[in-house]
Parts: sequence; C-alpha cells; structure tokens
Amino acid sequence: MLDKKLDRRAFLKIGAGTSAAVLLNACAPKATEAPTAEPSGDEEPAQATSTPRPPTPEPTPVPTAAPKAFGEGENEIVVWYQDWDGANKIMNFVTPLFVEQYPDVAVNLQAIGYTDLFNKLLPAIASGTEGDVIMMYTDWVVGTDVRQVFLDITEPAGGAAYWEEKMYPAAFTSIDVPENKVFYLPWLAGIRGGAMTVNTDHMAEAEIDYLNFGSFEEVIEAGKTLTQMEGDKVVRSGYSPFSSQYQLLWSLMWQLGGNMFDKDSGTWTHATPEGEAAAQIIFDLYWEHKTCDFELFTSEYDAVSQGLVSIWGDGAWTMSAHIGTTGLPCDNIVTPFLADAVDEVLYPQHMAGWGLSTRLADNADKLQAALDYALLIVAPDALLQALDFYSGVLMSKEVYDDPRIDDVTFGTASKRVATGMWPVARYTQDHVANQGPAGEEFMLAMRNELSIPEALANMDAYLQEQEDAARERIGM
Repeated sequence: MLDKKLDRRAFLKIGAGTSAAVLLNACAPKATEAPTAEPSGDEEPAQATSTPRPPTPEPTPVPTAAPKAFGEGENEIVVWYQDWDGANKIMNFVTPLFVEQYPDVAVNLQAIGYTDLFNKLLPAIASGTEGDVIMMYTDWVVGTDVRQVFLDITEPAGGAAYWEEKMYPAAFTSIDVPENKVFYLPWLAGIRGGAMTVNTDHMAEAEIDYLNFGSFEEVIEAGKTLTQMEGDKVVRSGYSPFSSQYQLLWSLMWQLGGNMFDKDSGTWTHATPEGEAAAQIIFDLYWEHKTCDFELFTSEYDAVSQGLVSIWGDGAWTMSAHIGTTGLPCDNIVTPFLADAVDEVLYPQHMAGWGLSTRLADNADKLQAALDYALLIVAPDALLQALDFYSGVLMSKEVYDDPRIDDVTFGTASKRVATGMWPVARYTQDHVANQGPAGEEFMLAMRNELSIPEALANMDAYLQEQEDAARERIGM
C-alpha cells in the first residue's frame, strides 16, 4: 500500500504551511455576511444580511456509520464525508497523522451515506448544525448563493492565485462563485462525458489503437467496427452514449460553436441549430450507425461488467470500479473532439470537494484546525493514496507532477485524462439544482419518441423556469 512509502513529516507540512500566518485577520466575521443558507423547502431564503439563521428544519438522517474519534485535544472539529470504501481509506489514513501533529485537536470523523449526506447538507447548514469540514458535490449547491453555504477561505488558504497555480483553474469554476474567491477545495471527479472508458480486450481483438483516437468521428468508426449484431439485433455495443449523452450534448454544442447557457442573462438555449446538430450526432449513434441499442440493456453499467459494451462514457471512475468488482480489463482516455471543432472544450459534470462551515468565522482556533485538516486531504500524499483504488481524476497539478504518480495503481490512467481534460474543461455556472427532467426530455428524443427540436424546446422551458426561480431565490 502507498502509505508505507510516505514521509509523515513532509506530508503534514504541505497543508499547514499556507494557513496559519494570515488566518486571524482574514476570517474575522463581517456583519453583512450572516452564516445562513438557502432553505430546502418552499420558504423564502435568508438573504446575505445580518438576518438570523432560519428556524431549525425537520430532523435529518443520522450518519450511516458510528462516528470515529481521533485524538484527545479539547479543540474538536467535526468532519462529514461520503461513506464509501475509497473515502474511508483516505480519511482513516489522514486523520491519525493529523492528530499526531495537532495534539490539541480532536477529530470527530462521520461517514455518511450518499443519499443521507445529500439530504442533510443544506438543511443542516441552514440550522447551523453542519460539520466543520464538509465533503460535498458541486451539483448539490449550484442553486444556492455559495457565500451563504461555505466559508470564504480565499486568504487563509493562500489566495486564489496560489490555488490556480497548485490546481487546474477550471476546477474552481464548477459553480457560480464571486470572482477570485475560494469557497471550496476541489478533490475528486468522475467526469462523466469528459472521459471515455474502453474494454481493452475488445480493442486488442479489433486491433484498435484507442490511445491515439484523433477525433470523435474516429470513436464512432471504432464503435461501428466493435459492434456485434445477430440479424438486426445489437448483441454487443461498440460505443454506448447512454449514460453520458446529456453531458456529451453540451460538449458537442460548444465544439460546434453554440452555447446552451448565457451566465450573464441567465438564458437557456438548447433549441438552436448547433443544439440540433449536436443532438443529431448522438441520435445517429443509435439509429444510423447502430453502435448501441436501447433493447440491449437497461443498465449500461451492468452491461459493461458483462462485456456487452466496448466503449462508454459513464466516467473515469468506472475503470477502477469494474476492475475491482469483476476484473474487467479497461482503460480511460479523454473524450476526443469533433474533427472540425470550432472550440476544443469539454464539459466534465460535477466534482467532489471540501467546504468549511461559516460558523468557523467566529472561532479562530477551530477554523485553523479545520482548514489545516482540509488542506491535508487535498495535498499530494492523500491524493496519491486515493489513486491506489480510484481511477477518476484529481484537480491537483502537483500530484501529477509527483514522480510517485507512476507507482500507484491508477496513476498513469488518471494523469492521462486529467492533464488532457482539465486544460479544456468548461462549466456553465448555471443555477439549476436538478437537471434530471431536462435529461429525460433528451432521452425521449434519443429513443425517437419525441423530435429533437421539440425535446430541446422542452428542455429550455424547464431549465429556464428553474434558473429564474433560483435567481429570484438567491437575490440575483
């Protein structure tokens, strides 16, 4: 395991060095920045004024595992994170090292199931009962004013310029944040749509050099070659866009010169010539090129594990997931651009990150401990630990420059995708918390149950309604 190779002293220096010197001055609470959050119900949200916190909501789900206590210091920080095997390994590696260096701090580590954490996050923040250090996914907070959700840690964490040097700048643009401000520390991302995964046995059998695809069109041609038919029935999908088609639509629209969302005006416009052309490219995969068939499977993930799909876009994370569960031979690549792309850009969906409670602005000692802990989690040693069992991408330039990257199980694949994808990544910075209904409309078009123009118009109508409501709610 990687932790046997790590230098504890060097590891602990990485995170602590950036925070202590400027902490007290940078995080003094301001009267105009009350620690409130957008409520989860229909009531009006608290605005960014000195308004007190909203009333405590209904009880939220409890953690799915008993909290684990580390250290005996009087200064306790509570850490919330998603309960999954990979995160548990990272957190149980980092925390003992942290309390060894900070004997005055105790860490209350709470692993919470995905659904419980999602349901718990905003209501707890609204009532002031959240953890001090909180793992989240950026799509959970797109419909909020992030200033009301997480603490502004720009200065105590080293400044925006510091983090743009340490990490890929696009990682700080996944949600709408005030310019040059840092409200979360990027951590891990599966980047559905921004990466493709291939069954390497299928590639070898067909003598396809997947590492040197020159364009998206070459992927389509490979998919046609790899697809297996019995009469008119697809029995193996050469390329399935099923799980990633909504994310792929945005990438293709941008590459064709279109734009589905204007941040300044808050206007959604899928129903454009570029939107129709992008949708048609995906539609043709099913109906003209026949690289996938809706009758082949109901779950793409399960079909992949059964060897029924050769190329898929569900996210770079699926490589390690399939290798770990079934031993499926697979590898990751960046999703290639269209041959004639006007703009070489990719949409990588959401990411996991870490935020700090706004309550910490009133407690300098606890704030320093919480920030130093969060900095350790996103430092190279902890991130390298992650890549021993996780094949998604990180946002840290440092970790991919570290020579140890080649010593971890998924280091090479993760570096290939991250260094190719992050420099061309783009986010819409919209405020729609639930894209699901729009994705369902797009699926109807792909199933040929609705025309592409009608589906795109329906998507725009739904998304615009949601965007307008969110902007009104957060006072934009």
